[in-house]
Amino acid sequence: MTNQYMNNLYRDLLSNSPQTITIDIPTDMGTGQISQIVTKQGAVVSDWRMNYFSDMNVQGVSSEEYIQMLFCFNDGVSWNIADNRKSASIQKGESCIYRGHGKMEYLCYSKKSDFLFKNVKIPLSYFYKILNDYFEAGEIEVYQKKLLDGISKVNITPYMERIFAELKDFTQYRGGLGYLFLESKVFELLSVYLSEVLELSILASTYVAISRSDRDSIIEAKRIIDSQLALAPSCEELARQVNISTSKLTKGFSSLFGTSVHAYVIDQRLEKAASLLLESNLNVSQVAILVGYSKASNFAAAFKRKYGVNPKNYKAEATIG
Repeated sequence: MTNQYMNNLYRDLLSNSPQTITIDIPTDMGTGQISQIVTKQGAVVSDWRMNYFSDMNVQGVSSEEYIQMLFCFNDGVSWNIADNRKSASIQKGESCIYRGHGKMEYLCYSKKSDFLFKNVKIPLSYFYKILNDYFEAGEIEVYQKKLLDGISKVNITPYMERIFAELKDFTQYRGGLGYLFLESKVFELLSVYLSEVLELSILASTYVAISRSDRDSIIEAKRIIDSQLALAPSCEELARQVNISTSKLTKGFSSLFGTSVHAYVIDQRLEKAASLLLESNLNVSQVAILVGYSKASNFAAAFKRKYGVNPKNYKAEATIG
């Protein structure tokens, strides 16, 4: 009786676990596949990997019922929006967030290009509930205006990459736990995105006494760091590149982001390193070099200060945990 009960329970857990639906690209058209998972709240997380033998023209209506977050990890693409004569594009290392507009979009995938996109669609009703549950009226007004009236773009950060790397771990959980894990990652990703798109470019202008031009320069400096972590420029070089004084950059960076330029670089390098250690077979010395450390010993010491474990043991302990 007990064995039958446990067998039934396990079967029910499996049937109630999040399911990944996968569609292969037809072999006469190209290679790759599109996969997606749907959470209990109706958020859709999808992965698009495609390489077509010839230019592929596609069209479709962007549903008004969703907030879209699109991430480009390889070759970029552009698309046109019907009626209003607008166009949009996204390149490698970029992401964008926007509300569907209910209009036809026309898009061309160039032949022999390696496309790798990740997309998160959040039902508009669910998004409004999140805003109402967690934000004040003034914040909600700003957020809605920014997200519902255009396309906001931001560079993909190491933190975002880490969330996507962890998303696949939902398969370790059965039944409702799998959905709970997925929902938590969608929440985390949205939190990071709202921080990047909104707080840094809009809310900061309200609460921090920095001129608009200086603020834009400081945000651009952060983007430069994110795009070349291993070879991040010095404060002096960064200031020169974004056309601002070094003192304004250092003071403004701390005011906007709550940390110094140097501390931010170190933290992002270590987050990237943690991701590499989990996802690749690279050794500690190789990872150290890839994230900008010339000496593995310096890297190991910094890594242990942040994560409380030596980098060579990080993957094993994370797996156990």
